[in-house]
Amino acid sequence: MNSDKRKARRRPLRYSAWVALENDKLHGCVLSDISDRGARLDVDDANALPDEFMLLLSGTGSARRRCRVVWRAPGQIGVAFERRLSDPAVVAPPPKPVANAVAPAAPEAQVPVAKVEPAETV
Repeated sequence: MNSDKRKARRRPLRYSAWVALENDKLHGCVLSDISDRGARLDVDDANALPDEFMLLLSGTGSARRRCRVVWRAPGQIGVAFERRLSDPAVVAPPPKPVANAVAPAAPEAQVPVAKVEPAETV
């Protein structure tokens, strides 16, 4: 009998990430597995991390997840994401059209390119 009570399937991986701490300090960690709802992180000291934090998934911080610690073990923590990865609020909306923007010309309105004949050799 399967004792795993997770609501979402976990995918194993090894990926560097960072826990954003106070005063712009970063604590390195490794994502061991991830699901739509949370992740397991390998950390140096599980008790040194706060109960809630921002997990940076890229070096620039452009990919990030707000997390809540749900369990701690030596060298690992389990986190739940504040929002599911598939939550529409997490997905970036399409860009809005810019006012007074010039639309590209239709293909039929483009100027045809003149055919160039090779030069005669003497």
